[in-house]
Amino acid sequence: MNIKSALKYQIADGRVSIPVFYLVIFCLMALIPISSSGMGPEDSMSIGGFEIATIIFLFVVGLNSFRETFRMMIQNGVSRKTMFVSFLLLTLVLSVGMSCINEVLLWIGKAFTAGKGNITFQSVFEQMYAPRYMGNPDSIQMIAEGLLFTILACAVAMMLGYFITIMYYRLNKVGKIAVSVGVPAILIIGLPIFDAVVTGGMIYRALGQLTLFIMGILNGYNPYYAMVSALIAFAVLAGLSWMLARRAVVKD
Repeated sequence: MNIKSALKYQIADGRVSIPVFYLVIFCLMALIPISSSGMGPEDSMSIGGFEIATIIFLFVVGLNSFRETFRMMIQNGVSRKTMFVSFLLLTLVLSVGMSCINEVLLWIGKAFTAGKGNITFQSVFEQMYAPRYMGNPDSIQMIAEGLLFTILACAVAMMLGYFITIMYYRLNKVGKIAVSVGVPAILIIGLPIFDAVVTGGMIYRALGQLTLFIMGILNGYNPYYAMVSALIAFAVLAGLSWMLARRAVVKD
């Protein structure tokens, strides 16, 4: 099996889940006219953020893209390198394809709400970087940058899911329990207590400022900071995933 065949096999895994996902999205969008029919002139509604659902969906796809695929490909003599490269291509295909579909859905949503001043239909990108396009909304620049932003966000989410599932696959039972219990305990309980008692909130303030910097909010609402950060995160996750995958063995 070559890379092309391996890619086709992995794409086929989504032949049911992806249509079902978009069926749900279409059903939600169909509710927009119904939801807005009873609105008065003093009421307002903001709709959008469907790309967040796509990002979460692709994260879950990443979580479910290793174990069974790895077992099948190893049993059929497919190298780990071929399997990994085909997953990278799958990530590219799904990220680009679903981001483009999201862009079409965004404009369909805008068409639904056109002429209704009390209803706005926006992407998360538009909401985050609105000051950058002040006075020039819906420009070609905003559309292109928003699409690229979404593609990279989807790719990072899918790669993160893939890394997590390979890491768990490689861990023994004790390691899985330690990670599953320890990491949430530290992040949800330990770190907040330490930050409040020892550092007086400095850690979370620093993390907040770092997030704003990475997203480009502190740099004139420049989305390219977020895009470069996403590329770096993707490269790091891909590198770590390959290091784990190339020495993985088939488990029962």
